[in-house]
Amino acid sequence: MPINFSISSHDFRNNYQERKPFLMPGALPVDAVTWRDVNGIVERANVASDDFKISYDGIRPKGEYIESWWDIGTLRHRLIRSVVYDYMQKGATLISNKIYGEEKVSQISNEISNFTARQVVSSVYVAFGDRSSFKCHWDTRDVFAVQIIGRKRWLIYKPSFEFPLYTQQSKDYGHLYPCPDSPYMDVILEPGDILYLPRGWWHDPLPLGEPTVHIALGTFPAYTMDYLCWSVNQMQNNLHSRRSLSEWKEDYISLTSVVKQMNEFICDRDNYERFLNEFTAGRRVESPLSLEVFGNPSAGPLPDIATFFLNSNKAHGLDKNYIIANGTKLSMDDSGAELIRFITDHPRATLAEIIEHSGTPEAQIRELITQLCRNDILGMIF
Repeated sequence: MPINFSISSHDFRNNYQERKPFLMPGALPVDAVTWRDVNGIVERANVASDDFKISYDGIRPKGEYIESWWDIGTLRHRLIRSVVYDYMQKGATLISNKIYGEEKVSQISNEISNFTARQVVSSVYVAFGDRSSFKCHWDTRDVFAVQIIGRKRWLIYKPSFEFPLYTQQSKDYGHLYPCPDSPYMDVILEPGDILYLPRGWWHDPLPLGEPTVHIALGTFPAYTMDYLCWSVNQMQNNLHSRRSLSEWKEDYISLTSVVKQMNEFICDRDNYERFLNEFTAGRRVESPLSLEVFGNPSAGPLPDIATFFLNSNKAHGLDKNYIIANGTKLSMDDSGAELIRFITDHPRATLAEIIEHSGTPEAQIRELITQLCRNDILGMIF
């Protein structure tokens, strides 16, 4: 499901990412996601999880709209549909966070991930009334709001607390850093529109008294704080960091020693690269399962119309001839590195186009792509 971002990823990262909102009208076909898709996402969600919510005068208690029963030794949960329908008719917003295993959402998520070189987490918001889903707030992650059904109005305000981390939510900090009085942007999203909103920007998404569904895709990079926390954990090997504290005069020597060594550790590029390797290895990207192709010993050659994408948020390590994707680190020769670069730079290129571009023999390219798919380095769509 290709997205027309109307801007290159390079220009977006340099001019908008973590800087200011950006509107992409008509970035998706208006019928890219249907009510049938939305109903399926909700039906397959884990409704008992904290990630599933109904918002109406606050978050409603689970016991109001979920029933549980034992099904041949398995505890199951389901929506009490009459209650859910009543809430929706009164103006509630249904929210399903951390969507996983939904083909169309995964396709959109992977497009956003490739565009931003970041991990992406997806949520869906459904409403029919005109009540605000939440009061005006900021998010602690950058968000792409993808309007898929109906319209929604977004009031956006400049940040009063810049670059908040996940522990710094507006409900806890808003009284110290209140929302500005005048909006920076007042926009109505139409089906197919995408709105990018950096973390920390105040916003109030308002339904318009009509059916509306949008998918929110939060992006998660490695933050400086992540590197600092990782580095502190590595300092357990330092003798002074393991000493107990008793009196300032005695402890000052140990503390200054730890600070000096900590500074040297953090500013060492090898440690920085090691952290990014571990961070990248801990991330996973969804890709379609292809049992009939890669699990079938009698399968024929890969189809020429197939397209491929890297199962990672970015091609980390490629400059050193290795790649990390879905927890696997794989060394690459020059032809393999060049193949990965071409696929990441041309995410919609077909196998035929990849072969035509490459100076490597066709049979070798086909075998290399097959092995990369089998090892979950590449994902395939056809």
